[in-house]
Amino acid sequence: MALAIITRGKQAGRRLSIVHWPATIGRDPSAAIPVDDARVSRFHARIKKRDQLYIIEDLQSKNCTYLNGDKITNAVINSGDKILVGDTEIVFLTPEAQIDVATNLAELEHFASAPELEEIGGSIELAGTSSDQPVEAMRFNHPIEVQSSALSSDLLSKIFEIQSNFLTVDNLKDLSAGVLKGLHSLNPEISRTVLFLWTPASRKLIPLSTRHTGKKANFIINKRAIESAIARKQGLGLRAQQGLDQGPARSIVLLPVVRLADLLCIVQLEFDNLNYPINSDAIAPLLFLLERAAPLIDSFMLRQDLEQYSVGMIEAMVATLEAKDTYTHGHSERVSRYSLAIAEEMNLDRDVKRLLLMSSLCHDIGKIGIPDAILRKASLLNPDEYEEMKQHPIIGANIANNLPNARRFISGIKYHHEKWDGSGYPEGLAGEDIPFFGRIIAVADVFDAMVSGRSYSGFLDEGDAVQRLSDEKDLFDPTVVQAFTKAWQSGRLTQKTSTKKNPKAPDTPDET
Repeated sequence: MALAIITRGKQAGRRLSIVHWPATIGRDPSAAIPVDDARVSRFHARIKKRDQLYIIEDLQSKNCTYLNGDKITNAVINSGDKILVGDTEIVFLTPEAQIDVATNLAELEHFASAPELEEIGGSIELAGTSSDQPVEAMRFNHPIEVQSSALSSDLLSKIFEIQSNFLTVDNLKDLSAGVLKGLHSLNPEISRTVLFLWTPASRKLIPLSTRHTGKKANFIINKRAIESAIARKQGLGLRAQQGLDQGPARSIVLLPVVRLADLLCIVQLEFDNLNYPINSDAIAPLLFLLERAAPLIDSFMLRQDLEQYSVGMIEAMVATLEAKDTYTHGHSERVSRYSLAIAEEMNLDRDVKRLLLMSSLCHDIGKIGIPDAILRKASLLNPDEYEEMKQHPIIGANIANNLPNARRFISGIKYHHEKWDGSGYPEGLAGEDIPFFGRIIAVADVFDAMVSGRSYSGFLDEGDAVQRLSDEKDLFDPTVVQAFTKAWQSGRLTQKTSTKKNPKAPDTPDET
């Protein structure tokens, strides 16, 4: 038996088991996968099974069939692939691709340093799954649908205070622990929580952090409920769940954390007080906090994705650069944070943000090729030395060109010193001729120069730096500056992420 989950369209969240082959997809009620979509033909496509191989073919439909974004007539389909017919998207899953709940943090490769679950309370047990038990279920709004107007001013103040604490966190493990602490603070009736990261490729939920109050107890995992919450990307509440070893019943709430239609993680809450009313009013503040935390969770998860792009090699190069030029210590990291804040404000998709992160981290890597006598010179550079310094974007682009997928992010490295009015370097590009990444990193780079004192006499206050960026409208893309200003006004860029604690360095020429 295979599974088809409709993830987009009128029937989003619907799960259909495929038992008989071939299985047709279409508007006709007799289709194995019936689709309520006017743009879908009566019999639109068909999936055939040959031993362990699955093949999808278009049945000369009016609006074609797409597999993972590509138009197809006949193609092999693998577990996890996305089928698009009309306006309906379907995820195809083979029998071996059911959701797997990891029971050990060691299975989380990128977070091998995370503490054992027992150290922070609770463990993950599947013995209490009992998914055949009758349960009372309720659904909660998607977090994006929870409006601040529905919450009291006291609750909003508390949520924003909790969110402000996230700004000092520099890794996903600590952020997840902070999120769970915030949830417990908003609702003291919560007995225990666990945050699972979602890995769609392997369809695995991996526990990253847990929290509990009172007596430590195991969590109860209902895979059927989790599959429903993941498919619909919608909160789900369950009552009358039987505890482990026939222990006390519990109420369970599953809250997906979603960012730009991508499921990032699932938070499971458990209530031992069965008399506590679990309803939309009780869950709304929790959803609102998760919505505020989602961009940060997304950013940290993007950093984990960079493993496949040789991030270790990049960090080694950045460290080498900072060893040569102590004045730039932490500069690349801060510029990457500012660049991602701009991207978030502009609603760029996750893949673009991942590439922008790579580009911004590497933007000054070419300074490795600049002689120390020039790079570390305490006084103003003479014209010849300045011309030599201006070569670092080209040198950096040549270095980064050896990295995987370089063509998709190298533009930010090469063109982050171009100016909107054409007065920059290395090519003197102007306006929208400057590649998009170059325009974003240019703003982030100059802002860090101002607030860290790298290129100006002393530190500028962040507000003054933001105003100067706005005043120098001839030098920067106005749309990028506007997004940066909004990100600063929203509180994402505060003194908590500035560089004022860096040791003061000698005056250096203004490169930016």
